[in-house]
Amino acid sequence: MRIKIPENQVVFEQLKADIESQFPQYTFNVKTKNFLVARKNGSTGANILLKKSKIIVNGTFPTMGGTLLFVLCIFLFGFLIPLIVYLIVFQKNQKVLEGEIGAFIQQKYGLKM
Repeated sequence: MRIKIPENQVVFEQLKADIESQFPQYTFNVKTKNFLVARKNGSTGANILLKKSKIIVNGTFPTMGGTLLFVLCIFLFGFLIPLIVYLIVFQKNQKVLEGEIGAFIQQKYGLKM
């Protein structure tokens, strides 16, 4: 989900504080100065990236281990079987988390997609 913002309107520290206060049930890790990872559980998370003119929220695996395990499954079982498992089991929960965080950001800052 891409949320357009006026250039340099949102400060990363304020965005991080607002999201953490709104979602205390999730854990948050800062990866770089503008990159935040929200974690609901071991397989459900969202990456939040602040750029100059947009905020990008993507549902994904919250850990590098989960991502590497998924890639390993693709190499071991081919592309189709892990893709079907991902779409059935993991994608729905990741998109729900992405939607929750994205909707909060839009509501908090009065922004449009």
